[in-house]
Amino acid sequence: MPTMGRRTLAWGLIAVLGAVAWLVVRFTLLRPPFTDLNQEMQRILSEMVQKDRSVKNCVLAVMAGDGSLVWAGAVGIAHENGQVPMTSDTPIYIASITKLYTATAVMLLMEKGTLSLDDPMAKYLPSGLIHGIHVYDGKDYSAEITLRELLSHSSGIADYYSERAKDGRNLFDRFLERPDRSWTVDETIERARNDLRPNFRPGTGVSYSDTNYQLLGKVIEAVTGKPLHVVYEEFFFDALGLEHTWLIGYWRSQIAPPPSPADVFYADNNITRIRSNGAYWAEGGIVSTAKEMNIFLKALNEGRIIRSGSLKLMHDWRKLQFPLQYGYGTMYFKLPWPISALTRIPPLWGHSGSTGSFLYYSADYDLYMAGSIDQTESKIKPFTLMAKVMRAISVERARSKIRNR
Repeated sequence: MPTMGRRTLAWGLIAVLGAVAWLVVRFTLLRPPFTDLNQEMQRILSEMVQKDRSVKNCVLAVMAGDGSLVWAGAVGIAHENGQVPMTSDTPIYIASITKLYTATAVMLLMEKGTLSLDDPMAKYLPSGLIHGIHVYDGKDYSAEITLRELLSHSSGIADYYSERAKDGRNLFDRFLERPDRSWTVDETIERARNDLRPNFRPGTGVSYSDTNYQLLGKVIEAVTGKPLHVVYEEFFFDALGLEHTWLIGYWRSQIAPPPSPADVFYADNNITRIRSNGAYWAEGGIVSTAKEMNIFLKALNEGRIIRSGSLKLMHDWRKLQFPLQYGYGTMYFKLPWPISALTRIPPLWGHSGSTGSFLYYSADYDLYMAGSIDQTESKIKPFTLMAKVMRAISVERARSKIRNR
């Protein structure tokens, strides 16, 4: 690993451990006991915005697997220009959480016998799209890369979005420079092929790449003969009654225009216009609400979308970057045992998004948590938010046991 990569990883570790240590102090020593769980969770949200100037709005939905707890709340301003308040029903850009939906669609097609995870992507995609996208040490591996390798980020294909070309800029930098410039999905794949280099031979490492999921979106369209947004609608949105979830550019109602998703910020810069760019697609283009994200994850976890064996395959975890591991369109968050035991922050699985969005399930708490801080600059803040919520729920459940004795 390059020196800068090790340094980044080290600082990430320090940030996580520092945040966890602060949580321990905050909840065990400094925070007075609360009397009402609903008020406490609303206070946690309010504190996120009041004490962090970079966070303009925040939304959270919590749902217990057994239905004993269903709560949603929001704080802040959803739309900066109109000073519109954020609500629990305000749509949000879920960004890379979209990968969880895309991967689930692939698994469902596998169950139907439409495709196999060990099929090469070349079986479904035209040579003109993929030829030369993975040339490593003089050999072109493009035709050999499998759907499984795309799903697990083990293809080695460069990330069109975050990796820097020879000019030192990544595509997000270009979005910032030209927010009015719309990119197509094919252009993002072309950028990975022509301007960037693969990271390793297929199957020999793990490197997060949005390009993998753009290609999977193309595969889904090829095998179904339908546009990706129609597949999402048939597989998930309509099937689960998700009336406020859509792929950017494909609002389903013919009567009214789509509601405006909450503003997203990069530091203090409002980058909402960028989020509607045509580049965001199978890897990050879904808009939803926190409540409907939980509905999707609960259905997935309970075997109402794909079989439990398929979900188990999606949880074939590989090291990504501490404290995250990656499966097939799923992330696994796990702290070292001593810290996890001390803070009572259990393992979580789900996915995060670059907009500050999050969707996770805790088996220990049987708890689904979804929402967003709509801020791209901190990857740890959503986890500290969820940790505070789990801590509050743990306290309330302990009280409930005492009351029921």
